[in-house]
This record gives sequence, structure tokens and C-alpha cells, in this order.
Amino acid sequence: EKLAGRFDEVTAWLKRERASVQLPVYASFDLRDSGVKASIVDSNLFPAGFNNLTAEAMQEASRQVAAYLPGISESKNVLIIPEAHTRNVYYLANLCALKRMLMKAGYNVTLGTTLDDADDVIVLRDACDHDLVLERMRNEHGRLVTASFSDGIILLNNDFSVGAPDLLSKLTDPIIPLPVLGWAHRRKYNHFKHLCSLINRFSADFDLDPWLLCTLIAEVPDIDFGTGKRVEDVASAVDRMLSQLCKKHQQYGITEDPYVFIKDNSGTYGMGILTVKSGREVLDLNSKARRSMRFGKQRSAITSVIIQEGISTKHRVDGAAAEPVLYAVGGQVVGGFMRLHDEKDPMTSLNSPGAKFDILLKDNITAPIIDIDQKELSIYRVLADLAMIAVGQETADALAGVKAGEHAGHILQDPPDNLPAKSGVKSQGGERS
Repeated sequence: EKLAGRFDEVTAWLKRERASVQLPVYASFDLRDSGVKASIVDSNLFPAGFNNLTAEAMQEASRQVAAYLPGISESKNVLIIPEAHTRNVYYLANLCALKRMLMKAGYNVTLGTTLDDADDVIVLRDACDHDLVLERMRNEHGRLVTASFSDGIILLNNDFSVGAPDLLSKLTDPIIPLPVLGWAHRRKYNHFKHLCSLINRFSADFDLDPWLLCTLIAEVPDIDFGTGKRVEDVASAVDRMLSQLCKKHQQYGITEDPYVFIKDNSGTYGMGILTVKSGREVLDLNSKARRSMRFGKQRSAITSVIIQEGISTKHRVDGAAAEPVLYAVGGQVVGGFMRLHDEKDPMTSLNSPGAKFDILLKDNITAPIIDIDQKELSIYRVLADLAMIAVGQETADALAGVKAGEHAGHILQDPPDNLPAKSGVKSQGGERS
């Protein structure tokens, strides 16, 4: 209610913050809404799932990417570097949708492959029986080359959980997102640190309780669930957060017992996640649960975790627990979908094997507790905008790290020359938040 009637003020606030950062070429955001609070709980900078978006959303995505990419390069050629999921037909459907989105924006699109033993050209079929041609990539004097690509924009759709291949070393091609934003380097805690700081300032300016828009978050580094190293510290962090949550639940009359997620700080694909209601549960984990927290994607070791406030979802689709997932392209929200899971309850993570997808529920169904009187400025869209700004701040941190030599030899020979300027990635044609 405190934001109702303040459309212009909220829009101006977001516009100022957006202008100060490099917005991501694309991203997806998982949201949880309990009916008391609504928060971003995960932000993905290398999103798959474009095949789950509506035709209307994909048309908007094409418009936004057409406005964004000229700020990166004048080239009309794009090379997509995908995950090595050649057997995952649904991921291939995502690649097909992503390629079509770029082609409708006026770009020539090539799909590369990171497989070392691939033929020069391989043909794969996706879940919709579309054939996709993937081409083996070579690094020739700092430029990526395939059978049909020799110059243009490199678009990563691979989060490189175990680090980018040597193929991407010292490239002179413009490459987005930055490889150092992949999970080999990125930390969830850093993202939420920026996001919560933004929400604190936003809430102060609009007289809101920031807890209604942001999850509590804590970090425990240098852990090993296999050997038990610092597991006691994880348990203590869990108890401290639960104590804070008990007070907030009392404040807002929430009868549900508080709980938290323990997540891999560099995790993806719904791996490395536990749900607990006490520190004792952490200390008493069985061997199966401990094993699940030893390795993430591609058996990358889990050495740091975040403790994140759990938010149960109020949404249901066909009786199943569901949560909204929003997609942004070119710094603008273009659409999304509902993720649902028949075998999960409203408290647990729905991003796990067996998840299904449905159309994004209409605004009148997903109406949040903080009402805004303009459809274009739903609280979900505001949260996604704030998360995009946080990603921009992460990007600035990553670029500063590159210049300082923290990722030497990993991405770019001369970062300032082949990274987009902020002015090239601001929304064009007016802000639409």
C-alpha cells in the first residue's frame, strides 16, 4: 500500500540506479512469495529455459536484444557457446529458442560446442524435433572461429562451473556475460549482499520494512561436509538466523515455523541444497545428506555455503506447489513462467528433477502484498529490476578483479577494449520497469 500512487517516484528511483551499471544481456530470477513477503531467491546469469516462454515474451525478447547488442558491437554475427548437454533435448530446445530470438532481432547466429572430440559440424535434435547444427570452435590468435563464424559477438550460455576452457583465454572478441561471472568465480553471497543493500536503500526511501522484499542471508566459507570441517559453524549460523526469523514471524503474526536453506555458494541446477529448521539438524545429517553437499555441478567441490531464509510459496498450479520465474533480456523483464513440482511441498526448493513449467500467472493472481497501482510496475518486476542492478554491481566487481589481476590468464587480454560500455546497455526507447 505504501507504494500505491508512487509510480513515478519508483520509476525514477530505479532509472537512476539502472543508469549507473552495466545491465546483463539476459538473466532469470526465481521468486518466492509467501503472501507476507516476496523475494528473489536465486539469480541466474546464464539462463536456459527460453523454450518455456510464451511467443509474446519471445517477441519482446527479440525487441530488447535488438536494442541492447549494438552497444556491444556493430557486428550482426553472434556465436552462442552452450552447455555440453548434447543429450538433454530440453536444453537443446532452449538453444533453438535462443537462436530464433536472436535471428528475429536481425542477427546471424552460430551454435558452437565445447566438446573437445566433436566433429567440425554435428547435428542434434531437440525435444520439439528441430535439428540444431553445432560447430567446433577454434581459437585463432585471440578470435573464436568455426565453420561459419569468424568475427562477432560471443554469447555465453554456459556457466562454466569448473572454469572456462583455454579456448576462451585472451579473446579479443566481445564476450557476454563475462566468463568470470560463471560459477567457478561467482558467489551467491556477493550477489545477495548487493541486492540486500539496494533493497535497504529502496525501503528507506519508500518507508518499507526491507525484510518484506529480501531474504536474510549469511555465508560460511571454507567448509567440507564430507570431513565435517566447519559444519558446527554452519549449524551456529542456522540457529542465529532462525532466532532472527522467530522475531520477524512474531512481528507479522506468521504461525509457520521458520526454516532456512543451506545452499552451495557457487551452485546451480538445484544441486547442493538442504532445508533445515534447526542447527541440530545440520549436526545430525545422515551420510546421504552429507554426500549431497560435497559436490555440485560437474563434481565441483562445495567449499562455501550460504544460509538463506526459507520462504514458502503461496502459489499453486493444478494443486502443485509453484513459483514464478522471471526472464530479462537487454535489461528489461520480458516474461516468465511458473515452475511447479508435483512431489515437492511449498517449503522446499522446486528447482529439482521432475519440475514442470506452466504459463506465468496473471498479475491479479500473483498480486503481492505490497500493492502497486500500475501493472507495468508489479512488485515482482521491481524485484527483478533490483536484482539486475545487483548483477550490474557484481559485473563491476568482476571487471575490477580482472584489472587487478585476480583472474589473470582466464578471460581477456585487454578487458577495457572488448567489454561493453555502460552507455551501450541502458534501456533504449524509454524505461519500462
